[in-house]
Amino acid sequence: MIFNWVLLFLSLVYFILPATAAAKTLSGKVLKVFDGDTILVRIHKHEEHVRLREIDAPEVTHQRRIGQEPWGSRAKGFAYLLLRGKTVRLEIDEKDERDKYQRLLAYVFADRTFINREMVISGNAFHYPGTVKGKYAGELQEAEDEARKKGLGVWDKKKGLKERPQEFRSRTQRDESPFSQFSHLIRGKAPPPSAKEYPVPPDKIVANKRSMIYHMPGTPDATRVNPKNRVFFDTAEEAEKAGYRRAKTGEPKQ
Repeated sequence: MIFNWVLLFLSLVYFILPATAAAKTLSGKVLKVFDGDTILVRIHKHEEHVRLREIDAPEVTHQRRIGQEPWGSRAKGFAYLLLRGKTVRLEIDEKDERDKYQRLLAYVFADRTFINREMVISGNAFHYPGTVKGKYAGELQEAEDEARKKGLGVWDKKKGLKERPQEFRSRTQRDESPFSQFSHLIRGKAPPPSAKEYPVPPDKIVANKRSMIYHMPGTPDATRVNPKNRVFFDTAEEAEKAGYRRAKTGEPKQ
């Protein structure tokens, strides 16, 4: 009888250990936030593009008519607030370590904050089940259910996102890699539009995601921000919460 219990115990250990050994933890400093679900992290002496596992944030498109804005820019701003300059812990499943763009797939933790969950529960990203179900998949689904129930962010009943990011990418054949912004150079497409082609709404604060500076409505500098770098806000407080600082020069036109 005792012998049978020993065999059962050893069998359980045999099946449990491979799953535990398949996971690994890395640590590194966040160098850049590309959008709501992709960051650049320095790990030891090399840099890695990291895709936050099992979440999908709205795409940063710079064109509101396409349907992903302003949610793409807001998701990026929220992630920037959570991650800028932080040292993070990355939990990686070796059975599902990288995506097709060779980015690390990771559950990301900054201090005690589970970033993947924060993005979803705040309404700044969706739960995005992977091919291999991760240990926090259930928690992320619960976070999405809660955000949807409260109507937060992309789930806003009046102004929420009408098309999920993966549906948008499929419809527009958009490349999700960190280097997609340079694809027009490879394919010979026209360069990005000029500022004159995309006028600035007169009542909007215009932030520059490259310089992390914002300009008040009606200022000359607001219209000079390159369309591909524009992020719109309704109030200065909203811009500053997203990590932007006010320009020192330029007064509104009378």
